[in-house]
This record gives sequence, structure tokens and C-alpha cells, in this order.
Amino acid sequence: MTVLSILREAMFGKKVPAPPRDVSLAGALTSGLYEVSQAMNTTAGDLQGSLDLIASATTSILRVERVVILLRARGEEELVLRASAGIPRGRQFEKYRREVHANVFAQILSSGEGMIVSETRVGHNRKLMRLMRRLDVRGFLAAPVRGPSGVIGVMAAASPLDRRNLTETDLKLLSVMANFAGVTIENASMVERLHRKAKKLSALSEISRALNEESDPAVLFQLIIDHATDLMGAPSGSMILIDRPSGVLRIQAEKGLGAEVKEEILLGIGEGVTGWVAKEGKPALISDVTNDSRYVEANPNVQSELAVPIKWGDEVVGVLNLDHYIRDAFVEGDQELLTAFANVAAVALKNAKILGGAGDEEP
Repeated sequence: MTVLSILREAMFGKKVPAPPRDVSLAGALTSGLYEVSQAMNTTAGDLQGSLDLIASATTSILRVERVVILLRARGEEELVLRASAGIPRGRQFEKYRREVHANVFAQILSSGEGMIVSETRVGHNRKLMRLMRRLDVRGFLAAPVRGPSGVIGVMAAASPLDRRNLTETDLKLLSVMANFAGVTIENASMVERLHRKAKKLSALSEISRALNEESDPAVLFQLIIDHATDLMGAPSGSMILIDRPSGVLRIQAEKGLGAEVKEEILLGIGEGVTGWVAKEGKPALISDVTNDSRYVEANPNVQSELAVPIKWGDEVVGVLNLDHYIRDAFVEGDQELLTAFANVAAVALKNAKILGGAGDEEP
């Protein structure tokens, strides 16, 4: 009698005597699903607690010694352990971490398919047989953890407590739990993004007041770039105005680039990323500057860039440019927020009579 048959009978009322072992399995499943429901209801601020609950529930549902959840991490080639439950085997895993990643996890990340590894299935694959013995496991399962953009990690379960051979049903159950983990991570990420955006919008209101109280051009330029980099978490950036008579973009203030860029980087309208933004009047979000032919290097550490136009009415009067030292540092939400900041900056520049020659329309 399977766990699924127990659930079917519970739903449709068919009374069939169940052996004690099946009753215990149903109890484990019920307990495990309850833990998962708790994890799904946990606040986004406690993502770690949610993942721990899901890992713990999976040990009960699958009746295995050990469950781990490993996720991709920026800057790491191998998956990073995020949650675990069951009998500790941390030293064994760490010892053979690279081998496990190369022979199991890498395949799952690339294929998006789960895997069962047991003596009855590995056949003549000596690498996997040797790996199982080194890890001291009696078979294990691994399933992909998915996010909106694809596979973001792996969930693995090892060594059935009853020494049974692992089956496709076990893999399906693990895949369900891995999906729960993926949904939990995405929910937490979404709530965190909303929380972060709310904080930034609140900060934007405070920044707007601070900028509009300043009338000295040099001080205002520096305040704009300082607040922009702080707001967006960018290590460097520049505040640029367009000199219409010469058609040159002039850096009025910078952060993290060095004062010399004001004289060294003199791009024309249409040149470089900032020149393109000045010409087109549209934002530019560059995930990897090495793949964008418009990019002009001002700092060798820069790997991604976000530039938005500063407008008064329909006229582009300047560009607000931010850099980051990691790839994919900026997202669409950052572009929207920086555009809003540029509008605030335009009002401050107009109030300080720096945009005296610009049109009188609102930004």
C-alpha cells in the first residue's frame, strides 16, 4: 500500500485496513506537509527558517537520513549550502563537494531534470559508485529548485531509513518539495524587492527636500551623484550636463571615478553609453559592459552600468550615470527608480536656476 493510496482512501472514504507501517507513513506525510504549510506562511524576513522547515519536512516525508538545499550564489562556481536537516554529514559532503558538484549537481543544473543515484541504477558508472561509498550513503535523490529565470539550485535527499531502493515516486515527492522551496524563495525575494522599493521611495522624498534646499551649483551637482549612488548601492557614477553649443557631455560631479575624469572623459552627443542616452532620451541598462560596443571605459573595475536622461519637458539636459563592479547589478526596477530620481534632480536644477536656458515645461 502506497502513501498515495492512503491519501486516496482518506479523500474518498474507502475503508481498507492499513498495516502499522503504512499508518506511520501517512503520519509522516501529514506531519511533513504541516511543516511545509508553516514554511509557506513564514514571513519573507525569515527565508532561512522557511528553508529549514522545508528540509526538515522532506526528511519526514521521504524517510531519509539527510536532506540539503543548495543554491546558486553570485561569484561562486559551485552551489552553496542554504539548509539541511537530518543526520549531520557536513564533513563528508565538504570533503567531496567538488566531486558531487561535477558528477551530480552540474548535470541537474544544465538539464533541469532530477536524478536517482543508487547501486541498482548506477550500473557500471564507477565514479558514482565510488562517490556513494565515500559519502557513506545508500543512494540519494536530487531535484532542481526552480525560480522564474530557471534552475537556481538543487535539493538532495540521501540514505532511506528503511534501506529501500529509491524509486521514481520518491523523486517526484522530492521534486514537489523542491518546487515548494523555489516558490518560498521567490515569494521572499518579491516581498524583499517591494520592501526595498518602498524604502527607496521614502528616501527619494527626503532627498527631494534636501536637493531643493541647495542653490550652489557645485554643491548641488555633488549632492545629486552622492544621493544617487547611495540610493542605488552603486560604487561609482557621474552627474553630467549637456553643453548644447559644443555638443559635449560635461561631467559636473563624480563619485568613485577620480576628479580627472571631468577633463579626460569628454564625449559628444551619441558617443558612449551616456552619449547615446543624451541623444535618444532613453535609459540604458547594461548588464555586462564588455558586451556593449557603446561603452567607454572610465574605471577598469566597472562591469555593469545604468544611465538615465535628466529631462526638463521634452529636452534632455543631462545624464545620470551609475556603475557597478559586478555584472547584472542593476534590474528594471532600478532603472525606474533612477528615472524618478532624475526627475527630482531636474526640478532641483531648475529651482537653482542651473537650467535657466531650458524650456519652461514641467519634467
